[in-house]
Amino acid sequence: MKRTRRTLWWMVAGPAVVLAAIMLEAFPFLAITEPSGGKVLVVEGWMDPGALREAAQLVLDSGYTRVYSTGTVRAFAYYLEPGQGISVEPHDTLSGKVDINVSGTTHAGFLLIADGDTVLDQAVTPHPRNYHAVLPRTAERIRVVAWPIHADPGTPVIYVAGCNVNGANINLLQQRSWFTRPDSPAAPAWPTYAQSARDALIRAGVPSGMVTAVPAYGTPRSRTWGNANAFGIQARQDGIPAFDVATVGVHARRSRNLFQAACGPEVHVGVVALTDPFCTKANWWRSYRGWYTMLKEVVGAPELKAVELTR
Repeated sequence: MKRTRRTLWWMVAGPAVVLAAIMLEAFPFLAITEPSGGKVLVVEGWMDPGALREAAQLVLDSGYTRVYSTGTVRAFAYYLEPGQGISVEPHDTLSGKVDINVSGTTHAGFLLIADGDTVLDQAVTPHPRNYHAVLPRTAERIRVVAWPIHADPGTPVIYVAGCNVNGANINLLQQRSWFTRPDSPAAPAWPTYAQSARDALIRAGVPSGMVTAVPAYGTPRSRTWGNANAFGIQARQDGIPAFDVATVGVHARRSRNLFQAACGPEVHVGVVALTDPFCTKANWWRSYRGWYTMLKEVVGAPELKAVELTR
């Protein structure tokens, strides 16, 4: 009996010791910064606002001449000011059920308009709620417009957290989407993280003419591979011989490997590990998020082999 317990203990303790050793050495291996020397920076658009601001500062401080923001399809999530709206033109006409999640300030509300039909005219609450409607006929355009209530200039009054048509994120169905304002020209919206990151970089001080959004549409199983594959096509079109990828912390090695695979051996790919405040060398082991981030990258390390096998 004692021998059985000892055997079971080693069966558990042995792998645990190996995993602990791997985790202790993993951070410096994964969170690498090895610039290519090129003047092009690729910014992964899914990162948190703090990392995007750090990427913008990197552009301003490091002499990059071109910036590309990458990103897969994001949730239909927007803050809207009074009278501001989002218009979506789908690839194909839409029909069926619309589900939209909205919250907002006191006295705020929104209109959901399909072509010329107002299908919802709804006051909102401070807590997010789902609202439902059925399109009365096929629609070539869907609009969400905040009520034109009084508010301080530049102050959002509603937050749209999602909009699905027959269960599908409307951003996956769109071929074009744009912001509308009562007294301003239309401006492109952000169906992917590539577009939202471009906007964030510009607001952080990067000249708009330097930044090109490279969206990855569809639903890739790997967000990073979707970004890398889309940028690989762009890099060949633009004749880019070398570039750096800006991404967060321990994701750096996996990002570089996948971008290298997408662009081919003739392109020199560098990487810059930006700060992840929840997963630094000093604190990652103190929180669930730090452990989750580290484990995800350790487990995800073989992703490049999987990509090579499926290409």
